[in-house]
Amino acid sequence: MKRRLGPKGQVVVPKEIREKLGLTEGSTLTFEISGDTILVRPEPSPEEIVERFLSVKGKKLRRLVDWRSVLDEEYKVPAGR
Repeated sequence: MKRRLGPKGQVVVPKEIREKLGLTEGSTLTFEISGDTILVRPEPSPEEIVERFLSVKGKKLRRLVDWRSVLDEEYKVPAGR
């Protein structure tokens, strides 16, 4: 697929790609340069990162975990700081 670069350096991601990758307004994309190629990847959510980590470690979830609560608790700033 080809797209033109707009006057402000913007490119519209084709709808077909947005739908396939689950991209919505506000999604964060990561840009990398590899030689003369630009790689654009959706940045995974914290929940996806945890799921990928667990899959690499070979652990299977035996119950549904509220990852947002786990992450909020992990990064909570102690009172008085």
